[in-house]
Amino acid sequence: MKHLTDHVKQADVLFALRETARDLLEPRLWAVIGGVTLLVALAGPFYTMEKLGLVGRLVYWGAVGMASALLMWTLNRICGVLLPRHWPCLVVGAFAGAVGVLPMMGLVALGNIAAGMGLPPAGIWGFFPYVAPTVIGISMLVHMLVAPANNRVPAPSHVSSTGLFLRLPAELGRDIIAVQAQDHYIDVITPRGSSLILMRMSDATQDLAHFPGMQVHRSWWVNLDHVIGFDKTETGGGRLVLTKGLSVPVPKSRRSAVRQAIAARKPQEA
Repeated sequence: MKHLTDHVKQADVLFALRETARDLLEPRLWAVIGGVTLLVALAGPFYTMEKLGLVGRLVYWGAVGMASALLMWTLNRICGVLLPRHWPCLVVGAFAGAVGVLPMMGLVALGNIAAGMGLPPAGIWGFFPYVAPTVIGISMLVHMLVAPANNRVPAPSHVSSTGLFLRLPAELGRDIIAVQAQDHYIDVITPRGSSLILMRMSDATQDLAHFPGMQVHRSWWVNLDHVIGFDKTETGGGRLVLTKGLSVPVPKSRRSAVRQAIAARKPQEA
C-alpha cells in the first residue's frame, strides 16, 4: 500500500511539473512576472534603492525576482496537488509560501553577495523578518492564479464538485462524449477537444453518475447521447460509433447491456 501511495504521489508531482512547464509557455505569465519585477526594481526594497543604481536594481531583481517567481509558482503547483483538496486556496498558498521561505532567503543572499552588498549583521537569518511575510503573502495570491481555471468554474449542480469537473479545462465545455483510462490519467473527450487529467477512472465515473452514459469497457465510459451506431466486430464483440468519429470497443460480455441501454435511451430522445 505504501508503495502504491508513493507511486501516486510521484505521479501527482510529475503532473504538477508538467502543468508548470505548460504555464511557462504562456506569454501572459512572463508579462506579469516582468511587470512585477520592473515595479520592484523601481521601488528598490531591501536597501537596493540606497546601494544600487537603476540598472543595478534591474539586473538584481531581474535575476532574483525571476528565480523567485519560478520557484514559488512551482511550489504552489506541487502543493496544489499534494495537499488535501478540501483545504482553502489561501491556506494552500500560505503553506507553499512557508515551504519557500528558506529557499527564497538563499536566493536573496546569493543576489546580495553577487551584487556586492553582502549580508546583514545576523547573516542570512537577517533576511527572515523581511522575506517570510512577503513570500507567504505573495504566495497566497500566486496560488489563486496557479489554481487551474476550471477550479474557478462552478460544476453543474448535480455533479460532484471534488473531481472531474473541477479539473476539466473550462474551454472544453461540460458536454462529455467519452472518457478513456490511460494509466493514472483519464482522457476526457468533448466536442471542443480533449484533456488528460490525473484521476482514477472509478472516481470519474462516480462524477458522471447523473449523465446518460455508462462504462462500456474497463477503459471507456461513453455518453449515450453521443452514440451514432453499434457495429459487431469479427471477434464477436462490438464497437460503438460516437460523434467526432470516435470508435469505442465493447466486449462480448457487455454487448447486451450496451444495446439495452441504447434502446432505453431512444424513447427519451423522441
